[in-house]
Amino acid sequence: MDRFHRTDPIPPDSINALYLYLEDCLQPLFAAAKHHPCINLIGSSGVFESYAEVIEREHGNSFDLNRTIQYSFNRAELMELIERLVLSSHRERVETAGIIAVRTDMIVTASLLTRFVIEKLGISAVMMSAYSLKEGVLAEMDRSHIA
Repeated sequence: MDRFHRTDPIPPDSINALYLYLEDCLQPLFAAAKHHPCINLIGSSGVFESYAEVIEREHGNSFDLNRTIQYSFNRAELMELIERLVLSSHRERVETAGIIAVRTDMIVTASLLTRFVIEKLGISAVMMSAYSLKEGVLAEMDRSHIA
């Protein structure tokens, strides 16, 4: 994060540098996607919880992570939120209901990564799962011991 997001709001040259870095680092993902195309992206907890909470609060709805196992995003609405977050200042993010303090700064880089992957892979549907990757791996490991 600190490698690319040093000033606020993040300048276009930093965004371009991050995108070049992601283009290089994510080559295995893009190669795999050529053989196994995907149109869905599932974000596991973290910043995707913040996206969902911000959107729901902006609609005047309550959002309880303890009761929300999954959340389906309106793609256009999510992309608009991502754009606002990328262009926002630190203070604007602090004042945004639904963004917890620990995510105030990292959400910009995470949003750029999210946008990059969505656009690069042509993702049309985005969801949030309250379960993290490690919980999924543990569940899969547990399932293999049962069989």
